[in-house]
Amino acid sequence: MYIAPVSIPNLAATPPQELIQLAYVSKRYFKDGRTRVQIAEEMGLSRFKVARLIQKALDTGVVKIQIEVPGPIDVDLSLELQEKFQLRTALVVVTAVDTDEQIRSALGQVTADLLSETVREDEVVGLSAGRTLIEMSQQIHAVAHCDVVQLTGVADPLRERGMMAVNRFSALSGGELYSLPAPLVATDDDAAAVMRRQPAMQRTLKRMSAVTKAVVTIGSWPHGSLLHDSLVPSGEAAALIAQGVVAEIGTTLLSAGGKIIDTLDNRTIGMTAAELQAVPEVIAVGGGQHKLSAVRAVLASQLPSTLVTDAATARALLRS
Repeated sequence: MYIAPVSIPNLAATPPQELIQLAYVSKRYFKDGRTRVQIAEEMGLSRFKVARLIQKALDTGVVKIQIEVPGPIDVDLSLELQEKFQLRTALVVVTAVDTDEQIRSALGQVTADLLSETVREDEVVGLSAGRTLIEMSQQIHAVAHCDVVQLTGVADPLRERGMMAVNRFSALSGGELYSLPAPLVATDDDAAAVMRRQPAMQRTLKRMSAVTKAVVTIGSWPHGSLLHDSLVPSGEAAALIAQGVVAEIGTTLLSAGGKIIDTLDNRTIGMTAAELQAVPEVIAVGGGQHKLSAVRAVLASQLPSTLVTDAATARALLRS
């Protein structure tokens, strides 16, 4: 809050005594925290006169209020994005440079902060795999006690790396871990059915109905998806792109218009689109140079209630 000098053009005709009153009342009210009644008693004025002086100080620019939010969040872009896409929350992150690595790190930090602040005691939190959530798990330092459910199998060729986020987050939360030690996509329907029947897998798959907060990364096809990369050798990636796939969220493939493409549904291991739709809060995390179309598709699907993205992606979404 800033109290301007009283030599303001629109106050040129104001008597000197009132200028002093405006400045004094503004200081006592806005800086010193005194009430209108207290100021009125102090100055021998009515509280109505004090209220008019406070309002005049605001109207004429004697007092200028500036709201600033520290940190990497662009509040205006966040609110615009939230309103345009009817999200419960949008968090738009400003980064110093727009490299994929820097954006992943920044999105991971903001997601870590969000979970630290919003996870409630004994909540059931679901996490997908993904490099951004690995960043989140490395940057989060405190979270309420909660069970953690791995929402998808692993597309990463190194399974240990694919499970790193859920393992670290679970260790920090102190709750029960429900893991999915399986690939994201099985070789065929029968192999997927066999995996799902395993007791350890059944335990996790059944727990998914209890998830209250799901955190999922946005995969972009053809650039920016480990699932896409894992399907390239078989030729399936090209076939799915020909069907219109531009994005994935969890196990769900999406077209540019947000339509679910269910070609792999019988072979994927993890939370289904219907189960994801039933989760009270779905936090989608994604951004960067190659993910605009994917983020737009995920928003069109109306699956997420919260989006964490970068400023460049947010501006492009608002222009579209």
